[in-house]
Amino acid sequence: MSEQFKIGIVVDVVPLDKVSKAWEYFEVPASIHGDPILCDADWEVWRDKYKADGRPCMTTSHLLGPGTTWKGGSGKYYDRELIAFSLEREFRRLSELGIKYVGCWGGHFRVQDGFSRTKSIDQALSTINIAADYADKYGMQIALEPQAEADTLFPRYLEGVEFAKMCGRSNVKVMADLNYFLELEQPLEDILKYPEYCLNVHIQGDGGAQPNVGNRKETLLHLFRVLKEAGYDKGVSVACPWVITNGAAEIDYAYETDTTLKFVQELRAETYK
Repeated sequence: MSEQFKIGIVVDVVPLDKVSKAWEYFEVPASIHGDPILCDADWEVWRDKYKADGRPCMTTSHLLGPGTTWKGGSGKYYDRELIAFSLEREFRRLSELGIKYVGCWGGHFRVQDGFSRTKSIDQALSTINIAADYADKYGMQIALEPQAEADTLFPRYLEGVEFAKMCGRSNVKVMADLNYFLELEQPLEDILKYPEYCLNVHIQGDGGAQPNVGNRKETLLHLFRVLKEAGYDKGVSVACPWVITNGAAEIDYAYETDTTLKFVQELRAETYK
């Protein structure tokens, strides 16, 4: 039987102590918990929480994300000095958690109206190469995340693969996000065209909520079968805004994350039976 993928959770809003121990890894929101403008003492509080929990921190999301004043890796807001400073601090901090795959959101790489696309591409390649240098230093890989918006440089998954190839770095590959595949009606089989390029996968339910919300079961099974055919053995992260499913007045993260995990585990078991 093929080695199964692992099931993880993005903990951008979910308290670590509310996540069932059966989840197999954390996906760390890099620029929230490791925000480069946080002082080291504040970062160490987050670092120590992860280490005390003890389960692997395998992947990240939010690289150079909303926790900072940083506005993009290309386009009119490009600031190479700020990017270099931020990446150095984030990668150094992430290395303390043993991160393997660093998710880099495609929404950071845009070309605004009136701005040169060629210049935006040059800036984006510069940003990604800085990240790749730090990833090399700490034994990590970069997963570019195509984000489905028309003003980004690589909105589609296969365009992300081509952009990764353009970088010319062996440690720059891509991430597959289910919502973005569906938004642009991309075939999930696109993953099979370059299976060696897929480093991380994000899943959600209808409306962006957790995977067990709505009618995503058959779509998720389709995705999981594609991953099995690809020989994918890395992580599938639940990355979503969380909603209340049990009628409670306030969200019960322990209940919601446990219910979601059981749902995803059952789909994985069905895939690999």
